[in-house]
Amino acid sequence: MRQSVFALALALVAAIGLSPATARAGSDAELKVVIIVGPVGGQTDSYKSAGNEAYYEALKYTSDVTRVYTPNATWSAVKAAAKGASIVVYLGHGNGWPSPYTYDPQYTTKDGFGLNPTAGSTSHKYYGEPYVASLDLAPNAVVILNRLCYASGNSEPGHPDPDTQTARWRVANYAAGFLAGNASAVLSEGHGSVTDYIRAIFTTDVSLVDAWRTGGANGNEFSFASTRTSGATAYMDPNQPGDGFYRSLVTRPGVTTTDVRNGAGASTSGGTTPFTDISSSMFKSHIVWLYQSGLTAGCSPTRFCPNDPITRGQMASFLSRALELPGATKDYFKDDNGKTHETDINKMAEAELTGGCGGSNYCPTAHITRAQMAAFLARALELPGASKDYFSDDNSNMLEAHINKMAEAGLTGGCGGSNYCPNSAVTRGQMAAFLHRAFGD
Repeated sequence: MRQSVFALALALVAAIGLSPATARAGSDAELKVVIIVGPVGGQTDSYKSAGNEAYYEALKYTSDVTRVYTPNATWSAVKAAAKGASIVVYLGHGNGWPSPYTYDPQYTTKDGFGLNPTAGSTSHKYYGEPYVASLDLAPNAVVILNRLCYASGNSEPGHPDPDTQTARWRVANYAAGFLAGNASAVLSEGHGSVTDYIRAIFTTDVSLVDAWRTGGANGNEFSFASTRTSGATAYMDPNQPGDGFYRSLVTRPGVTTTDVRNGAGASTSGGTTPFTDISSSMFKSHIVWLYQSGLTAGCSPTRFCPNDPITRGQMASFLSRALELPGATKDYFKDDNGKTHETDINKMAEAELTGGCGGSNYCPTAHITRAQMAAFLARALELPGASKDYFSDDNSNMLEAHINKMAEAGLTGGCGGSNYCPNSAVTRGQMAAFLHRAFGD
C-alpha cells in the first residue's frame, strides 16, 4: 500500500501546486504536459531548476503536468508519462548527427533523450530515434528540447561551431524521430528559457512558427525543407548569420497552437457520464475516468460539481476506494458516527493517513485546504524537516512545518510570490485529476 500512497502523493503535487488559469478554448480535454530532466553531471541541479520553471508555467494553464526527473528518468518511466501528452519538454544531454562520434545508420542512440539506464542511477544512456518515434503522444503534440547539444544545430562546449550546412543536418535529424510519431513540431532552445513557448501554446491562436518567434528572435531567421521528414519545414535563427545555432523549429505546415490544444485527450475524451455540468470543465477527461472506474457517483445523479470544494469526508472516501484500503478494526472518531463516509474515514485512520481534526473528531463536513493536503503528502512521503521557512502567509498555521517540508523537497512552489495560500480549498475537479494521474492507465 505504501507504493500506492507514494504514487498518489506525487500526483497530488501537480493537482494542488497552483490554481490553473483558464486557457483559450480549443478542446474540452485538459492539455497534458510532461517535463523530463535527464542526468547531466554537475549541471543537473541547474537543469532541474529550468525544468521547474517550465513546470510552474504550465501549471498556470493545466493541472495535468508531470515531472520525470533524474535519477528516476528511465526510458520506461518517460514513455509511460508521455502517453497522451500535448507538450513534452526535455532537458539533458543531446547526442545528434553529424558529430565527432561513430555513425549509427539506425540512429539508435542519436537524436533522442539521454536518460537514466536504471532508476537511481546517475549515469546516462541514449535512447535515439526508434525510441522517441514510439512515444504515444497526443495528436499535434509539440516537443521542446532545451539546453541540448546538437538539437538546434549547435556543437558541444569546447568543440568548434559547425558550418551552416552541418547545423541544418543536425536540426533536421534531431526532429525526425519525434515527427515520425504524433508530434507536429520539434522546437529546440539551446540556451534560453522555454516559458514563452509554453505560454504561447496555451494562450494564443497563431501558427507554431509565430509561437516560436515569440521566444526572443535574433532577426537572422532562415528556413529550408527538412531532408529527413517529408513535408516538414525547418526554421533556424542563429545569434548571427552563420554562427551561434541555438534556436530552431521543425514543423509540419499549417499547424497552429489551437491544433495542439485540440489534440488534447483525443484518445480518452469519448467516454460518457451522466453528468451535465462538466462539458466546460478543464478536468472533464479526469472526471470521466473517475466515473468509469467506479470511484464516484457524482454529487447528484446528474451532476459532479467540479468546482465545489471537497470535504474531508469525501476525500476519505475517494482515497480509500482508490487505494483499496482494508476495513478498520475499530471506530476512531465520534463526530462521524452514522455519517455517509464513516467507514472510509476509519480505513484512513487505521492506515495512519489521518489523525483527525483534534480530540476524537474528524470534521467530515469541513473543506480540505492546501495546508491539510500538504500534511497528508508530508506524512505519506515521510519527508524530513525543512531547514528554513519558505512562505510568509503560513507563519501561524499549525501545519506550517509540513508545508515547509513540501517546499524543501521541491514539491510545491506556493500559489504565487512568497505565499502558499494554506487556507484555500481543493476542488472536486482537482481531486479527480490527481486520482486519475495516480491510478489511471
